[in-house]
Amino acid sequence: MKVEIEPQTLRYQPKEIRETKRPTIAYEHPNALTYLKSLKENIIRFANKEALYTQHDEYIKNVFMDKRVNLKYHCESIVSYIAEAFIHYSVWDHSHAYYPGRPSQQTARTDALEGTSRTLPTLAAWLHANGKSNTIITGLNQQPILVPEILRKAFLAGTNPQHKGYWGTLHHCDQRVCESADLALALWMSKEWVWDCFSIDEKCQIVTWFKQVNQCETVDNNWHLFVLTVQIVLKALTGEDEVQYDKYERVKEFYVGDGWFRDGAKGNYDYYNAWAFHYSLYWFTQIDVDFDSTFIKSALSDFVGNYRYFFGKEGLPFFGRSACYRLAAAAPLLAAVDLQSDKITIGEAKRAFHCNLKYFISNGALKAGLPTQGLFDEDVRLVDNYSGPASSLWSLRALNIALFCGEKINLWQAEEAPLAIEQGNFELDISAINLKVLGVYETQEVIAIFKNEYTQDQSPLSRRLLAPSRWEQTIEKITGRANRPKNNLLRKGVTCYSSKMESFF
Repeated sequence: MKVEIEPQTLRYQPKEIRETKRPTIAYEHPNALTYLKSLKENIIRFANKEALYTQHDEYIKNVFMDKRVNLKYHCESIVSYIAEAFIHYSVWDHSHAYYPGRPSQQTARTDALEGTSRTLPTLAAWLHANGKSNTIITGLNQQPILVPEILRKAFLAGTNPQHKGYWGTLHHCDQRVCESADLALALWMSKEWVWDCFSIDEKCQIVTWFKQVNQCETVDNNWHLFVLTVQIVLKALTGEDEVQYDKYERVKEFYVGDGWFRDGAKGNYDYYNAWAFHYSLYWFTQIDVDFDSTFIKSALSDFVGNYRYFFGKEGLPFFGRSACYRLAAAAPLLAAVDLQSDKITIGEAKRAFHCNLKYFISNGALKAGLPTQGLFDEDVRLVDNYSGPASSLWSLRALNIALFCGEKINLWQAEEAPLAIEQGNFELDISAINLKVLGVYETQEVIAIFKNEYTQDQSPLSRRLLAPSRWEQTIEKITGRANRPKNNLLRKGVTCYSSKMESFF
């Protein structure tokens, strides 16, 4: 057997990104008042929470196991499943939704706001696609769900300081700044059926709440995109330009090449590129067609040119944070087709999106009316401390794009085309992030290997996934505040990831 030794090359040098001082974030430094507030909101949650809505869990799983079902029916089934559960869990004119699951480091009320903010974009995307002929979603229980009415009620309640469902006064590094972006996007997509129906006073009330983001400091990473989303939407709806373009220029400083962004000066390279950076930038081009479209389209196309190799029929090499967002992994593939990239075809993007949905959902990724807090079933080891019960609804981000532009890009009628791994072996390097990607046709396995260490401080024990102790879980249940081990395997020193995802089992 002949073995070839590659010559030593120059050591990888990551792009230097200007550092800034990290702000002090209140929920990361809890005191007695923090726990007291969390306990109070947890009691309110218990008073308002509904029973688990599991009526259609087996049905949705079986639908995705049925190989005869097409993508459009699958997507419509998810929308019905999600919308029906949202009606069940929502309170105070749909301004909040108390979903079941592990709490975040925020309060239970903020977790409940996520239940609304991360569902409304899906309802709005469905409305955008269907509203000309139909504004009523039929639930899996065959009950009608009046989408414009739900959206109108939620926006009027959430932005009214006198209403029980008021979304509150925003402060620096507030999770609600993040959620305001999804809310603004939902408002923009549903403009014809919601925003245009409000009175001048109602519009003023809504704009006043959203404009709070202009004064809010955020962490210096992908969070700039949330503020920008709100500001770009408000510009589109009101004509008033208060977009903080310096924040956008800072986001571009995180760009390292090959389509990839680093999440802040010392952040990760992970799937936030798919469901945060490129997802948000795609919407910028839809809301404002003149918003730096040349860079956004070029960066997205370059990203998809190498990212498309990650997808297999059964899984993808998952690395980084927020495992519960896994259903959104294909979002940039669909966005790239809509933005007319020549790096991917509609057939391949459709297959990647469809396979990703089928693989996870047929293995139990939807339960109790929303995506689970794990990769498949619930898995407390994979729930980050910033993630609450409804955080996993970000998993709908690929679906949102599919609903929004599906007709335009011929998504529903197009024939699925084979993925790269279904065509043969491959090997490529993504030099900007020092990542090697391998495809093994015989096993249909995709492997991603980082060729540099993230941390030198590691051992076999430090690289394992940790579960919270019984005591920690008890305190979490009582206080309604997360206190779980950090299990980002990238930061633990794991460099090799397989589409078989054995590191997470």
